[in-house]
Amino acid sequence: MASTARWIIDTNWTAATFTAGDLNSLASGGCAVSTGAITNSTALDIYADVSAIVTVGGTTTATSFLTLYVLPLQQDGTTYGDGAASSSSVQPVASYLAASCMVKSGITSGNTISSMWRQIVLPPGNFVFALGNNLGVALNATAALTLKYRSFNENLNA
Repeated sequence: MASTARWIIDTNWTAATFTAGDLNSLASGGCAVSTGAITNSTALDIYADVSAIVTVGGTTTATSFLTLYVLPLQQDGTTYGDGAASSSSVQPVASYLAASCMVKSGITSGNTISSMWRQIVLPPGNFVFALGNNLGVALNATAALTLKYRSFNENLNA
């Protein structure tokens, strides 16, 4: 007897919180870490789609991209991932990289770019997201990031 696999969306889009000052004028190569932990201890969701809209501070090129990191809470109960600061000139180590997303070329300063990372694998327990700027230009002085996620699972008994 054949089975049908179906997605089970567990949540609507939920905002991940970032400090505006961590994003404003964030240099290319820099990183901003969300300030609010996401708890995945009860739901134990397996996947998330993550959507970001951010204002760019220069003109994007064909090689511009953003990176998304998932930083799980370490055994000490206070450190997320490799201990990346909330705003840093250095992105977390590659083992925490969830995905990269190319952005449109030719988006000029003061305009927004949109990115989506699909089917990101989530860790159990608490974690935070980090956004890496690899645009080749800084983010806008008032970057106004909106980063939201929705978690989900697979139903193999549909």
